[in-house]
Amino acid sequence: MEPLRTSPRTATRRAQILLVEDDPALAEELAESVGTAGMSVTTVSNAADAIGLVERAEFEIVVTDIMLGEISGLELLRKLSKLGPGRRLRSIVLSGYSTVDHVLNALRLGVVDFLPKPVMSEELIDAIRRALAQGASGSVRELSRGDAAQLLLKARRKRDAIFGAELFEDPAWNIMLDLYSSTLHGKTVTVSDLCVASGTSATTALRRLAVLADLGLIERIPDMHDRRRVLIAQTGSGREAMDQFTEWLRTSVTEERRA
Repeated sequence: MEPLRTSPRTATRRAQILLVEDDPALAEELAESVGTAGMSVTTVSNAADAIGLVERAEFEIVVTDIMLGEISGLELLRKLSKLGPGRRLRSIVLSGYSTVDHVLNALRLGVVDFLPKPVMSEELIDAIRRALAQGASGSVRELSRGDAAQLLLKARRKRDAIFGAELFEDPAWNIMLDLYSSTLHGKTVTVSDLCVASGTSATTALRRLAVLADLGLIERIPDMHDRRRVLIAQTGSGREAMDQFTEWLRTSVTEERRA
């Protein structure tokens, strides 16, 4: 299949983006939006064409769907990673079906961002700009604990959107993960916030909060600005446990990236 290339509008060299997407309508929509944002986009519908193009031309970013047919998007990235250590190709993954395994495998391949479908053009453009900024600094940013927590949250939300929250109901873990991510970002969290984050009924969520408090992993704190609200915070042991888990995830992924 002949790749579709958007034509540059100025003589100035623009960032070269390769978009691998087998949905023609989505590929056209995303390519047009990214091109309008000032980047040059080449689109192909399968992994084989993508590999052929990367072997012949220079691209800064490859954006690929996970589900591509005979060769998946992740397998495509594995093959591209072997084309030469001198290449500065960064990658962004799109997926309408994401599991924790998908997220972890993407991280092991050094993926810069993981965007659940349906993806908005603005989301993709922002992700590409972040990836380009990382390249300008000379290296891809190492995965942090916060990155690990955020990607697990993305995978959980997409999983629940596809299968329904009840099938893999795990409210205690949902609460701990959401609270940890909020804590890393300096956000205050209320009881009602965590009831929503739990993915289950308010009654079940409150029972799980009570169990977590009894285990010494969380604590209730009166809101000094609104006495009607109760805030939830991690205890020292709760924070230490989540730090240990995300540190294990971070180091495991980092080691596999370097292997």
